[in-house]
Amino acid sequence: MKTTFSSYFPRLLLLLLCLVCLSGCWDRTEINDLAIVTGAGFDLTEDRKIKLTIQLFVPGTSSDSQSMGSGPSSQMKQSLVESAVGLNTSDAASKLQELLSRKFFWGQADVFIFGEKLARSGIQDPMDFLARHPHPRERANVYISKGTADQVLNWQPQIERNSAEVLREMSVLQTGLNVALLDAIVEFSDEAHTALIPWIRLKKSGNKISPYLAGAASFKDLKMNQVYDVQETRGLLWLRNEIKTATLTAHPEGGAGFTTLNILDSRCQLTPSIQDGKWKVNIAIKAAGNLIQNTADIDVVNPAVIDQLETQFASVLKERIQMAVKIAKKTNTDVLGFSDQFHRHYPKEWNKHKKNWDQIFPAIEVNYKVKITVLRSGLIGKNKMFNNPKGDQP
Repeated sequence: MKTTFSSYFPRLLLLLLCLVCLSGCWDRTEINDLAIVTGAGFDLTEDRKIKLTIQLFVPGTSSDSQSMGSGPSSQMKQSLVESAVGLNTSDAASKLQELLSRKFFWGQADVFIFGEKLARSGIQDPMDFLARHPHPRERANVYISKGTADQVLNWQPQIERNSAEVLREMSVLQTGLNVALLDAIVEFSDEAHTALIPWIRLKKSGNKISPYLAGAASFKDLKMNQVYDVQETRGLLWLRNEIKTATLTAHPEGGAGFTTLNILDSRCQLTPSIQDGKWKVNIAIKAAGNLIQNTADIDVVNPAVIDQLETQFASVLKERIQMAVKIAKKTNTDVLGFSDQFHRHYPKEWNKHKKNWDQIFPAIEVNYKVKITVLRSGLIGKNKMFNNPKGDQP
């Protein structure tokens, strides 16, 4: 049987296609050619330019790991910090690339820090860069720094590898506000165009300096307008249902000490209402926890005393929340989520009046209902160890 070329042509074509698929990773980038960014900071210079500071991970070699020991001489430098100034963030990034022998990679960046001066002027420039660039992680944490962002990135910690990792671990512990880049973008896109971002400061202890979460900064239209301290920030977290762990300390009536409650579960419900043109929000909070310390001269086994403690803990929490609401209304910055609730429950009224939200929000009537339940008070009624400091026998 005679075989023609046309009968072999489909097979040859298939073979050529397979060879194309086996051509290899022609566009690959070796990890040795990358400068891995662990954190980035954005500051505003005196001439209104953007200063970009990046923290690069410095990998250790096998010889470094073998020579590790105890003492300052054996400590390895785990990070390198470089900066450049440009007309905008992209321009600063291109100038920063000229200083490096490797192409820097944003995909491993854990934190993005905005300096205070830039935050008050507006963070639209770096936020636009981070939202458009394909490499920065949307789950990276964002912070506002008292002073400049490069100070935080230049700080060398004793335990973690770099300052970016320290801040990330603090956010994981959720001792304060935990906001990712995506969260900030979503908040700025909401009806009120506001956002709440963690506020960090550098604390001096002797010759040592370390960053810590000092509260939160509120933004309106991408400009920072208020700083909340730690207690006020906790009040905001209660309203936003972002409390994971918390302790409340109260001074009981008739007792010469303090009692502390460890919160195990909490729920906050915001209920909006519009009646006769009056906009109102009812805040209902329910929380429960265990009594973990009692240095007051009270019998916490007595049910009547427990009822009194629950009322006092509720009063402490209510005062904390009221302060946060008062500041938000004073600065006319809805970081409380009121606009979302009215939009959800009263869509027609919201669409009609949302252009006047800046006049409506400060005048909203807020009602509070706080319920605290003590689940366990322990087996010790009165703490005789502290109430009898001389050690006398009763």
